[in-house]
Amino acid sequence: MRDFVDRWARNRFLLVVMLMGSYSVQSLLITASKKRVTYSADVAVLLAELMKLVFAAAMLPPEVRASMSLSGRWLYAIPAILYTLQNRLVFEALQKISPPEYQLLNNIKLFTTSLVFRVVMRRQLRVLQWLALLLLVLGMALATAPCGEAGQAQAQDARTGVLIMLAVSWCSAVAGVLNEWLIKKSQNVLEANIWLYGFGVAAAIFQLLVVDGEGVRDPLAGFTSSLLPWSVVLCNAILGQSIAFLFRYADSIVKLYAVSAAMAFTAFFSAIFLDFSMGFHSAAGYFVSFLSMCLYYTPSQVLLSTDVEFIEQLTSSTEKEKAK
Repeated sequence: MRDFVDRWARNRFLLVVMLMGSYSVQSLLITASKKRVTYSADVAVLLAELMKLVFAAAMLPPEVRASMSLSGRWLYAIPAILYTLQNRLVFEALQKISPPEYQLLNNIKLFTTSLVFRVVMRRQLRVLQWLALLLLVLGMALATAPCGEAGQAQAQDARTGVLIMLAVSWCSAVAGVLNEWLIKKSQNVLEANIWLYGFGVAAAIFQLLVVDGEGVRDPLAGFTSSLLPWSVVLCNAILGQSIAFLFRYADSIVKLYAVSAAMAFTAFFSAIFLDFSMGFHSAAGYFVSFLSMCLYYTPSQVLLSTDVEFIEQLTSSTEKEKAK
């Protein structure tokens, strides 16, 4: 089992697909579960951290476990606390905004993470990429603007949801950059996960017992009567593992690309299962965000080529694929 996980965890395509799927399903499950079942979001976060910790401990090779040391591991507490706070804020955000809006606002992480990389890791970006990020902000503003006969309460919820997602994005950016650095520095991704999730469990327990007094009264309320809360826990655990392995074998930008692509799946399934109707503002926002991603990720030589050169490149690429 350990060899199987290690082999497939190195497959970037599979990791991206798992991340896209779990990220898209996460918002849908949280929205559906909160409408049908009453349960503590803090308990759900704690159970997800415990599940990730148990998986990492079970899969950790014995030789790595024997050489583990506490020296310098306190750094994992920083991303662990930020991730715990982020996971809790996600529940709050999805009570104010719809899943497609949530996925679209998650693209703020592209801007915040790029900024953190630029300042902390000295990651340089092209001017065109910064313009693409500004275009992304415009797309998100369009998609979340209240239109039609939206009431004052709905507009207030949208504004509150945007503020929460701003906090989520900064938590994700700082935690992601530090976590990627720690994972790449460690001898094994599972070892890094044990420290991260260990501190995450401690942070979640602190949040449950100290911050949220209501969760202590009946912590398992909802978990004993429905499978929906457990589905949220399982989805969050899969999402966390996918991100950790992507940090090891790819980077934060690949992770953000997968997260951005997941918004299309969320909009599609929301329209089917959650009666989500996409108006002009939302459609325009998604389209502008798509253009932004094209500008950000398309190589500069392709963007600066003429239409004839671009068609020739596509034709030659197609011919090479057929020749294979």
